[in-house]
Amino acid sequence: MLLPELFALLSSDLFLLLSLLTCLLEERFPKAIPYIYQVAALMGFGQLVVSKMFLTVFDVDLRFWYNFFYLAVGLANVVAVNLYLAVSKKTWLLAKVWSASVTFPTVFISIFFVYNYGYLQAITFPLLTVDLILILAVAILGITVAVLLSPKLLKESGRR
Repeated sequence: MLLPELFALLSSDLFLLLSLLTCLLEERFPKAIPYIYQVAALMGFGQLVVSKMFLTVFDVDLRFWYNFFYLAVGLANVVAVNLYLAVSKKTWLLAKVWSASVTFPTVFISIFFVYNYGYLQAITFPLLTVDLILILAVAILGITVAVLLSPKLLKESGRR
């Protein structure tokens, strides 16, 4: 059985991943961004400690929703970094690589865990069809990988 704190742990890992990747691509991001993501990850671990203290006070539904909100914030940051690379820095090739290797896999894995948790706990998601989003994420992931690994794009990236 999954606990809702899995989403906070997954989100903290997302923020640590973002911190590491923005640190590796330091010339493309402001200097403070990796540290901001590290603070966000620490907040997630703090949320886990506080949640442990309130396991008996809060019911499972409330714990699910605030951990789900933290996961949504983490996923929004992954997408925002992708958009920042594509729109602000005009590094389209890097944005495509980021999209195929970071954005869609993290969104897909997160949707899978949310769907699995919702199925096991019989939680209804208002105005959200998780099945459709899961199928759409898999389709976009497949299309992105196919486009990213096209011979023309690989030749173009080898020249740079």
